[in-house]
Amino acid sequence: MHELDPQRRDRWSPALIVVVAVVAVLVMAVIVTHPPDMLFGSALRNVDADTRAVAPLSTAFGASGEVRLQLRLPGEQFEFPIELRPGHDSLPYRWVRASDSAAMTPVGQMGSGSTVRSPDRPGFYELEVLGPAGRSIVDSLVVGVLLPFSAKSSSIVNGYRIGTYKWEREHGDATPPPPGFVEVTAENAELPISTHFRIGDFITHDGQSTWPRYVALNTKILDKVELVLRYLGSRDHDMSVNVNSGYRTPLHNQRVPRAASDSRHQYGDAADLAVDVDQDGRVTYLDVLAVSRAVEWVERDHPELAGGLGMYGNRGRVPYVHIDVRGQTKRWRD
Repeated sequence: MHELDPQRRDRWSPALIVVVAVVAVLVMAVIVTHPPDMLFGSALRNVDADTRAVAPLSTAFGASGEVRLQLRLPGEQFEFPIELRPGHDSLPYRWVRASDSAAMTPVGQMGSGSTVRSPDRPGFYELEVLGPAGRSIVDSLVVGVLLPFSAKSSSIVNGYRIGTYKWEREHGDATPPPPGFVEVTAENAELPISTHFRIGDFITHDGQSTWPRYVALNTKILDKVELVLRYLGSRDHDMSVNVNSGYRTPLHNQRVPRAASDSRHQYGDAADLAVDVDQDGRVTYLDVLAVSRAVEWVERDHPELAGGLGMYGNRGRVPYVHIDVRGQTKRWRD
């Protein structure tokens, strides 16, 4: 047996033992009164979660299974697409900011099923469910709360120049304007809204540099384009996709050469895409033809996503494809 070093024997003096004991008691008191999820916030967002209490429904992500955005008006009552597991008929919930999980609303109680009320302020939110064993943030799905169309003053929304919709001038049979606008800031522009796209991809390319900017968007276009990319093999290999044009404000649409006066881009349900299908480092008309075939297959299998298909680039211009979900089939070539 080895004897302890005599110089070590007096290291644990009575005074030191008392100090260590006091510190230990204080640490235990903090842990008891402030559980780990309160101490570390979003860092433990899913570690201590009551994952048995909720599960997202497969239908939450569209027909493609790749859409992670839902759009709602402020204060809207809706059925959040989650399943409450047996034994959890109703749970407390609150909305947290999608960017950093900071709590943004008071705790509420789900209604029948999983009915919730969207936040009152525009922005991007995730649902935090407060289950018996802890909290669970449903971070696979983001809710975007719109700024209502009624907030538009003349041709401007919060300092951002939108222009005037045909419906505002004519009413009658003119296409109704979008119900509202997604508020995009410099901080949330990179937020993923589907597997291949972020919200910033759909900002109007009009040269305005002020923030926030506003976007009209129909999530059906995300679903359709994700299906097109899947039919082209995006799950098997990376595919370069560039959004040439997503949302266009009516003001900007007037300046786009040969743009339709009532272009679907103004309503947020269209996208012009350049896709390098064959991965040869450039987009050619052969890529356009491949994308157009995939659009036909998607509309065959998902008629609820029917819309326009325009093929561009056969006249020496940079090739791209227009895709929309207007609800009726339309085809053209330029």
